[in-house]
Amino acid sequence: MYRGTSRGFEIALPDLLALSLLVSIIIRKHKLKLVPKGTYLYFLYFSFSAISIVNAGYAMYSYYELLKMILAYIFFISIYNYIYIYKDFNTILYSFSILIFYNLLLMLDQKYRIGLYQPSGLFTHRNSTSMFINLIAPIFLAFLLQIRTKKTLFYFFFFTYSICALTVILALSRGAIFFFPVSSAIVASFSIAAKVTRRKVLIISIFFIIAVVGSFYAAPMVAERFENASERSKEGRIHLAKTAVIMANDKFFGVGLNNWSLKASYPYTYTNIDELNVPNPEEYKRGIVETIYLLVAAECGWIGLVSLLCWLGYYFFQNIINIFKYKNTPVYYMPIGILAGLFAVLGQSTLEWALKQTPNFYELMVIFAIIAAMTQNYQDYKKIKTSSKF
Repeated sequence: MYRGTSRGFEIALPDLLALSLLVSIIIRKHKLKLVPKGTYLYFLYFSFSAISIVNAGYAMYSYYELLKMILAYIFFISIYNYIYIYKDFNTILYSFSILIFYNLLLMLDQKYRIGLYQPSGLFTHRNSTSMFINLIAPIFLAFLLQIRTKKTLFYFFFFTYSICALTVILALSRGAIFFFPVSSAIVASFSIAAKVTRRKVLIISIFFIIAVVGSFYAAPMVAERFENASERSKEGRIHLAKTAVIMANDKFFGVGLNNWSLKASYPYTYTNIDELNVPNPEEYKRGIVETIYLLVAAECGWIGLVSLLCWLGYYFFQNIINIFKYKNTPVYYMPIGILAGLFAVLGQSTLEWALKQTPNFYELMVIFAIIAAMTQNYQDYKKIKTSSKF
């Protein structure tokens, strides 16, 4: 019955692969960089998360989340060093493509064979699915608009981006449905602003036509999702948000990392269980507040939320800087796509807490590793160019 962002000591295949990657880099006698750009802000966020345990009702729940944060950092280091050394984005894009294809097959099976109204595919919830897609989809669109490549690769990524759009529609997450076209518009705007070409206009026009045609098919489902949204669900979100604010105001360091479900339930008094009209309040476990920002504030205090925003904000604005640095390079598409993806996911996180879930958190680490590696590679390039003048 416990509801938390981590429900045990999770050690998954990506963690083992990350360690394997680090070992292979060491064997090849490359020097590992263990503290990339932005790392100290993550350490700060981790520190306030750890300190919050002093107020935890059950510390073991907090240790679940701390282990995930440590393993996520190891994962981040492995991806960062790989990209920094080999400067290989294609492998990452191919891997995401395979995952997106497989996830769609599962969603189609869940919807049309099993009969699920909102399928989630590989993920535990449809919000997690759509948020995962929203972070990576704009990169494929940016690649299509910016890079002239072989027809096979072009069609492959064209198909991948189309599947991303279909996945968001099938998941029917209202936040994702809103932010997916917004992120696409951001990519198109930056790409057109850089240089207007017939090719870009054609690609954008094709996707626009597909979107219009697809809208006729999807409109009934989307309209039903918005129109028939439960009033009880809306009231529940508001009640959870108020509870989170009460928790954050009560304890400077929060009520304890990953202790939301415990502290929002009986016998704690942060929420009025009687208002919810549940039959057995002693056994009732509240759902998690529907925004990662208030969740962190409740569990780690307002100071913890500030540290999270500093960490997220650093990479967001560093990526904007990278857009200008890489403007006339073949990899210009990457920071454009990342900007749109981060805008969508960080915006969607005001409505959902899915970014705390392990697959979404690890995906964010991949994106941050790319930003950090591109930043460091550019600095190295400038140093070499400057030294060559003397």
